[in-house]
Amino acid sequence: MAWLSPSLSAQEKPDTLSLDMARAIEIAYKQNANVTTSDMEVTRATYNQRKGLSALLPNVNLSGSYGYTLKKQRVYFGGGDDSSNPFASAFPKEGIEMGQTHNIQAGVQAGVAVLAPQLWASLALDRNAVEQAVEKARASRVEMTSEVRKAYLGALMARDALRVLEESLANAQENHGQIRQKFEQGLVAEYDLIRMDAQVKNLMPEVIRAQQSVRLAEMKLKVLMNIDPDHPIKLKEQLEDYNHVVYGRLLSDDAPLSLEQNSALRTLDLQGDQLEKIIKVKKMAYAPTLSLSFSYNYSFASDQFKLDNNRRWSPHSMIGVSLNIPVFSGGSRYYDLKATRLQLQQLALQRRQTEKELNLGLTNSRSEQRNAASQFVASQEAVRSAQKGYDIAQARYRTGAGTILELNDADLALRQAQLNLNQSIFNYMVASYTLDQLEGRIYMKSNKQQ
Repeated sequence: MAWLSPSLSAQEKPDTLSLDMARAIEIAYKQNANVTTSDMEVTRATYNQRKGLSALLPNVNLSGSYGYTLKKQRVYFGGGDDSSNPFASAFPKEGIEMGQTHNIQAGVQAGVAVLAPQLWASLALDRNAVEQAVEKARASRVEMTSEVRKAYLGALMARDALRVLEESLANAQENHGQIRQKFEQGLVAEYDLIRMDAQVKNLMPEVIRAQQSVRLAEMKLKVLMNIDPDHPIKLKEQLEDYNHVVYGRLLSDDAPLSLEQNSALRTLDLQGDQLEKIIKVKKMAYAPTLSLSFSYNYSFASDQFKLDNNRRWSPHSMIGVSLNIPVFSGGSRYYDLKATRLQLQQLALQRRQTEKELNLGLTNSRSEQRNAASQFVASQEAVRSAQKGYDIAQARYRTGAGTILELNDADLALRQAQLNLNQSIFNYMVASYTLDQLEGRIYMKSNKQQ
């Protein structure tokens, strides 16, 4: 698909990518490098586990070697003039050459562990490594879900803020046009025209800043989704579409919170389990090991390189058992075991501290959620009142009963009320998504808001 391309040439005009929150999360799952590398880590841990299991199987090797003797070794038996040796005359004075010119060795060797307690205990460590990799991948998705949700809401809020300011600017420009006509007819004072002209010019920089905020918010969302920052996107939702979500969650505001699925605590628990298995492995270092070996070799030695000479091929085979009993290592195993036990105690303290901090985070997020809910209810009433006040101020000014100051104040109050309402929705949803992250909830396609 074109939107997945990491770069686009200047001549290409990519299609606008339509997004809702579920689609943004789905793309981030497929494209984000952190999620991809976490999944690869699970695969790597699985390969390491299989590598550990292979140590239980026999180890078979084929070997072969060839040697060409440049200078044969010469052996002397005291021949020649040695009168002390009665057999001296039986051996030549220059000695006897030993060995053959061509030497070939070929064979097979095999070995298998029969009794290896430390090896067996280490297999549990490989399983734990896979579990940690799986939990890390899950944590990556939980974190990515929270980040994409917040970035998506940030883009919605930036767009809604721009919409509010553009509507306020449009109202100001419309009022400015009407006042100019009345001024030219001598119906209003020049002061009203100057004030409304200033109102229009003051709103223009705010609109420009809001446009820049929209670009930055959308770029942050694109980075999380790992798509081209220049690729156009279209958000199919508005922040007010989440009103029903806020209402729905207000009903379950007192739902119990749990850290049972929190990724940080689950990871610490897996690390504790890993240390306990490491202690078991180190205890097994005191146990004896027994291994079985077998070898079968053929050797060839001759001054003439004639491999079809069967009489020169000599077979040799051997089977053996090796027993290793640890007796004394200078205390290294003992102190290594004590150090690991101390590390396990440190991890237990770290887990308790982490749990306290996470519980504090849950309390803070729940408090922020409730504050945002109160702000949401109050802001809705404020928007209705501000809209009614603006309509009245506009009607009063058109009939000459009101002043330009009343109209500008009413417009400012309406704009602020609308921005506050959007901010309350954003704050509530962000607090909710923070709670989801702390509780370890992962994105479910069947329910995109949970």
